[in-house]
Amino acid sequence: MEPGNEDEVARIEAEYRRVLESSVAFEKRIRESWRRKCREKSEIIAVLGARVAELEGMLKGDSVEREVRERKLVALMVNDLGIADVEESEMARMSGEVRALSDEELDGMLAARLDLPYPVEDEVLERALRRVEEPAQLSDEGFTGAPDMSHGPRPEEREG
Repeated sequence: MEPGNEDEVARIEAEYRRVLESSVAFEKRIRESWRRKCREKSEIIAVLGARVAELEGMLKGDSVEREVRERKLVALMVNDLGIADVEESEMARMSGEVRALSDEELDGMLAARLDLPYPVEDEVLERALRRVEEPAQLSDEGFTGAPDMSHGPRPEEREG
């Protein structure tokens, strides 16, 4: 090789090593950035998953709580009417009307029926509701509004 070429080859090799090192460092930064972003996303997904589970639990809890409050209001209505044996169709009608109430209306009616000031604290309402006895039809949660076919038809159910 010519003496001038050796210097040129050394310079090109040095430049190649510098570019290669720079490229490797760049790829390493990209990989680390990608991993960091993946970890951050995984953390966010975990937090959101926990929040979704919490909200689902709250919804299920609220739903169950609402069902209990609805049954208790129907029980109070039945007790107020002084009816010992309410027909299933009447019970289904009352339950449907109570189900149509908003949460605020439901709580307001319960507070009024229980002689509590409205708005009422949840704990106070819960304690008062524990004292409300439900008719067997309500606590069984088995009424549908359909005629009872477990026996022969009643006189009013007979055709003719």
